[in-house]
Amino acid sequence: MASEWLIIGGGIHGTHLSLHLTQRGGVKPQHIRVVDPHPAPLSVWGQVTRAVSMEYLRSPLVHNLHWDQGSLGLFSRLHQQESMTRFIPPFGRPSLALFNAHAAHLIQKFGLDQLRLQARANRLARCGDRWSVETDKGVLHADRVVIAIGLSEQPFWPDWARPFKTSRALRHVFSPDFVRTSIAEGAAAIVVGGGITAAQTALALADRSPGSVVLVRRHDERVFDFDSDVGWMNAMNLRGFAQITDWDQRRRVIRSARHRGSIPSDVAVSLDAAVQAGVLHIVDGEVHSLKEGASLLELTMRSGLTISADHLVLATGYVQSRPGGDLVDCAVNDFGFPTASCGYPTPTPRLEWAPGLYISGPLAELEVGPASRNIVGARMAGQRLIESC
Repeated sequence: MASEWLIIGGGIHGTHLSLHLTQRGGVKPQHIRVVDPHPAPLSVWGQVTRAVSMEYLRSPLVHNLHWDQGSLGLFSRLHQQESMTRFIPPFGRPSLALFNAHAAHLIQKFGLDQLRLQARANRLARCGDRWSVETDKGVLHADRVVIAIGLSEQPFWPDWARPFKTSRALRHVFSPDFVRTSIAEGAAAIVVGGGITAAQTALALADRSPGSVVLVRRHDERVFDFDSDVGWMNAMNLRGFAQITDWDQRRRVIRSARHRGSIPSDVAVSLDAAVQAGVLHIVDGEVHSLKEGASLLELTMRSGLTISADHLVLATGYVQSRPGGDLVDCAVNDFGFPTASCGYPTPTPRLEWAPGLYISGPLAELEVGPASRNIVGARMAGQRLIESC
């Protein structure tokens, strides 16, 4: 099968880019395909947000899947009588239900689900002046390929937890098989992590098992409304970023700009209220070791404190190394595509990594900046890609 454009990845980025290219870039729907191993658009997004019991997005109202930043606001006014139409400060952060309803509306209206091929891309190859993509369902050909793969397949497991990966009592919140509601009501649970994912997961479990949930985190609360300063979402900061010619310096800027392990103020208020009410306990400090007994897990802190529970949930984020697995690794090894010392791609300002090969999401962050992974990063990538149409 051949097409003009092939997008690898059907999450937030791949879905937005397919909409942006067809509706703003003049690409006919029959000339674009999205290859993704999951059965529907935004499948991983849905699984992760359900796992952590997300209620409101951390992103503002203007960051949505439509090319027009006012689209979600208009959609909310048309559905203002419905319970899903809720917002929270700052910047009108929408409820997850509202964002999902708007996304489903766009997917249906513009037939984005009809652009999908359910398959896993395994390797890139050059075929004349076109690209071929080997998948588990056959070979695909395209004039232009966009790799829009996120970090979802590389959850971070601390060293002390790795020997217990096969334990049914220990799960990572980002593992595909994690179902939060499978933890029975009243069960004692430990959640390990310091950011918004850990906080939301702990609050959701504490709601089902008041007083039986412990949140273990390495540091005190870091309260920031966004996971990087809002300035990184506008042109002013990004102009200065683009003027940095040293890729390692760009990486240092990104690391400094991101508020890893942070939570927004509304989640901080909910955490404090839960602790005050005695429905959730918080322990700050480093984990030393984990033991698994016949019926309980036993977590020992470096302070000597020991915590026992029926279940342990890791909410420790993702491995921060370059995503894409064998697909991207082989591309770098086979073709010598340029990378920085951190291993991430060094594309052109149009996000072209090689002739006819483009990137979005985490892979593009050395060009797009600290917000590259987020919804606004997908929007910025879309604007750059249509310059190649």
